[in-house]
Amino acid sequence: MQKLKKKIFYLFIFSFFIIGSLASLDAGISHDEWHEEENWKYNISLSQNLINELLFDKEDDFSSDEYKDKYYGIGFQIISQPIQHVIKNILLKYQNINEFGAKLVSKHFVVFLFFFISGLCFYSILKKIVKDRNFCYFALLIYFLYPYLFGQSLFSPKDIPFMSAWIICTLISFNIFEKLLKNKDLRYTKIILFALSTAFLLSIRVTGVLILLQYLITFIIFINLNKISFINFLKKFISKLFIFIFLTLFFIYVFYPLYWSNPLTIMNAIKWMGHYYHDVCTNTLGTCMNAKNLPPTYIPIWLSVKLPLIIILGIFLIPLTEKKIFSNNKKNLVFGTILITSVFIPFILIFRKVHLYDEVRHIMFLMPFFFILGIVSLYTFSKKIFYVLGVITLSIFIVENIRIHPYQYVWFNLPSRFLDLSNKFELEYQGISGKNIAEKISEMNSKNLCILTSPIYSVEPFLNKEKFNCFDRWQLIDTDYKRPFIAVQHVRNIKKGMPYNCKSIYDEGFKLLFHNKKFITGKILKCF
Repeated sequence: MQKLKKKIFYLFIFSFFIIGSLASLDAGISHDEWHEEENWKYNISLSQNLINELLFDKEDDFSSDEYKDKYYGIGFQIISQPIQHVIKNILLKYQNINEFGAKLVSKHFVVFLFFFISGLCFYSILKKIVKDRNFCYFALLIYFLYPYLFGQSLFSPKDIPFMSAWIICTLISFNIFEKLLKNKDLRYTKIILFALSTAFLLSIRVTGVLILLQYLITFIIFINLNKISFINFLKKFISKLFIFIFLTLFFIYVFYPLYWSNPLTIMNAIKWMGHYYHDVCTNTLGTCMNAKNLPPTYIPIWLSVKLPLIIILGIFLIPLTEKKIFSNNKKNLVFGTILITSVFIPFILIFRKVHLYDEVRHIMFLMPFFFILGIVSLYTFSKKIFYVLGVITLSIFIVENIRIHPYQYVWFNLPSRFLDLSNKFELEYQGISGKNIAEKISEMNSKNLCILTSPIYSVEPFLNKEKFNCFDRWQLIDTDYKRPFIAVQHVRNIKKGMPYNCKSIYDEGFKLLFHNKKFITGKILKCF
């Protein structure tokens, strides 16, 4: 029976990977993707310039100070760019899309691949806490089908890879400390892999430096469980600790061309990214909260409407279940680390007044941790309640993944649907609606009309350039721009009123289950 369940589970995993991969290549282009491509070009130019200076004593006319987003890393793109090159050519054959758009969309497959790998790591970490294989299978289904994360995995080039790299690093660290708990020999290959994965995390987003705090938490729990002093630990593992630190710094240096001329630039990067210049206003419970002046309630509010009810319930039950969960050293190490990290990092972000925006995307790397806390706690409290609520949750997830595609990442949990979500919260801030809107424009008799939209690259790649070859910024809509023209109102522009002498001719959107108001994710306007 167990073998049959295992085969069915593997079949589902394979099917999920195929469906998710195809869905990712059918998604629109998000707001961040052009910026990611520009970041790649910048780093390529920077590395070429530094190599020319170092090897050929040749200076190019290139300034690294002018590029505002220079502190974003390219670790993920080192992997994605070669794969994109292959997939791009396939998309050009089978999709109505231009070459630039095909290159951006082709990255979606690699994003989904990272999410898929994060699920396998999620499953492995769960097994360290709960030995019941059936429970771990079921929990992984909930994780994979969670509309918010699944929707993000179809396009998000920053947040999903960062989240995935974080959970990979977490799993490797747990494997290492588990060996130490059992007094087993720690091979140098493990140390190298640990350093490489940590450096890779920081090369995606320098915020990854926070994982060092998580490692410290794991270490403190370990020395307390093992009843070993810090000095004795150092004496025993000083050489391996030194190798880990050295290789981590070395790999970070290799992955970041910006640091090649001055490795200490990483300190500027940490400071810059912690107080990012972008002062975006995020609609949160009806209040537009600015990134540079967030109240302490920002993170709790967004978590309360984005986390599934089953997870929230499980987290609230932790005070009643923690004694049963913390039943041996391995569980203490793993669950303890996840619990403390999940509380401590948001507290630090709030206390340090780090600039955050676009709901919970900047703490998305903690989502797998919240899931582990909630699922394990609820299962420990009552297996029967867990499976009943789990089946209901999965049923809703499956229906909504089909019903609201491609807007799963806008998803809100059931309790929040009693609120007027479309007026009280930020919705489609990434511009995924651009593709569906472009397809609608193609059906209209609007040939030779200019199209005003921002960002332009969310719409233009999906339109026939022979019919539509005039594009401009949305910001020109209230100027003396030559009329008539078409305007696409989406992303944050959707919150603005109707411009002068314009009328809506199409509304793009979707409806959540048990919520009576349609979410408008984009509009096509005709301006006379």
